[in-house]
Amino acid sequence: MSKKNHAEHNERACSFLYEDGKYPDWVVTTAFYSALHYVQHQMFPADIKLKTYTSFENYYNGHYYNVKNKPNKHVSTINLVFSEIGPEEGALYKWLHDTCRTARYRSFQTHPDVAKKSRDKLVLLKESITK
Repeated sequence: MSKKNHAEHNERACSFLYEDGKYPDWVVTTAFYSALHYVQHQMFPADIKLKTYTSFENYYNGHYYNVKNKPNKHVSTINLVFSEIGPEEGALYKWLHDTCRTARYRSFQTHPDVAKKSRDKLVLLKESITK
């Protein structure tokens, strides 16, 4: 499954869960994971610092090879979105990431307004992606 197909699959799940209205925490989670696949589809393959990377995994394993205290994969993706796509997209993506972490690890009792905002931010991010 391609990254774009995976993103679209997660986005459909996000919309289904949003319309159902019972699981706003999962709306937030699926919005973020849809965004993750959209941005990775947008960014790769990529030429970064004179090297060509075919995928995020290829980038992460190559760019951070033998690096101590490397960022985790989510932080690395956030940094790449800011640098390779743009600051507005980076801010949208970071918000989705942070909100997802809250919904998944701190409090699954997510307000429906946060779920709506997550869907809205996913749509804005998706609209800014050209690929």
